[in-house]
Amino acid sequence: MKKLLTATALVLAATTAQAEVTGTFQKVYEVPNMTASEIKEAFGPTMIDVGQDGMSKFQGVMNTAQGTGWLNSLAGGQKTNIRCDIAVSSFLPSVNEWVEGDVILQTKDGRARVTVELKDLHGPGKKTCISSIEKHLDTRFASLKKLDNNW
Repeated sequence: MKKLLTATALVLAATTAQAEVTGTFQKVYEVPNMTASEIKEAFGPTMIDVGQDGMSKFQGVMNTAQGTGWLNSLAGGQKTNIRCDIAVSSFLPSVNEWVEGDVILQTKDGRARVTVELKDLHGPGKKTCISSIEKHLDTRFASLKKLDNNW
C-alpha cells in the first residue's frame, strides 16, 4: 500500500510539473495612437534578444585575449531568432542562449499580439526563458508607447 501511494504521488508530481510550463507565450500589448504598420515598423524584425549574460561576455573577452575570439566568427551566422535566459531557476545567475522557436507579431491599430513558440527547449529552463521573454517584451512595448510622430 505504501509503494502504491508513493508511486501515485510521483506520477501526480510529474504530471503537475509538466502541465505548468508550456512552450508557448502569448500576450497582447496596447500601443495607443499607432497604426498597425507603425507598430510593425517600430517593433522591427521579429527577433527576441534579452542580451548576453555576464559570464558569456567575460568568456568573449577571455577568448579575444587568448587570440581565439575569431574562431566564433567563423562558426557562421545565428540561425535562431530567440535568445533568452535558460537558467534552471530564476534565483540563479543568467545563462542566456539562443534557442529554436518562432516569433509571430500580429498588429491592429493601437494593439499588437506577440506569440512565441519555443521548439527545442525542455526542462526547467523553459519557465525562466518564458519569463525573460515577457520581461523583455514588456520593456520593448513600454518604449514603443513613448514614440510619437512629433519629432
